[in-house]
Amino acid sequence: MDEIDLALIQALKNDARTPFRDIARKLKVSPDTISNRYRKLQKNGVIQGSTVLINPEKIGYNSVIILMIDVEPEYSSWILNELIKMVDIIVVTETIGDCDLMAIGVTRNFEHLSDLTLRISNIPHIKNVQVSFLIRYMKIYPEYFII
Repeated sequence: MDEIDLALIQALKNDARTPFRDIARKLKVSPDTISNRYRKLQKNGVIQGSTVLINPEKIGYNSVIILMIDVEPEYSSWILNELIKMVDIIVVTETIGDCDLMAIGVTRNFEHLSDLTLRISNIPHIKNVQVSFLIRYMKIYPEYFII
């Protein structure tokens, strides 16, 4: 990666919808250069996509929850894949520490939370599920990823 790649990433961190033409003009290179660099960064896994950040409250979710899940270790990867398929689960990762897996999910109300927790608990090879509520919504700011 060189200065052009870093500047491209910085521009997209600030606003992922910035037109390549604007980035190219600022960097004094052609739009094709920026387009080619972007594709190369994607191919190499540096840029893994772009997304829209959604406020869960605005679309009917009243709670963001963290699920700490203990599993039988040999089934950890399989369970992770089962969890990420669930509609209300937005992040799943393996962890080292107090639990084997951690998931972040969203729920509309207590009944929805109870149903989600029960569905997860009923997945084979899960030993325990603990739920914590986020009391202030987590905000993700791409600009905090320092390169």
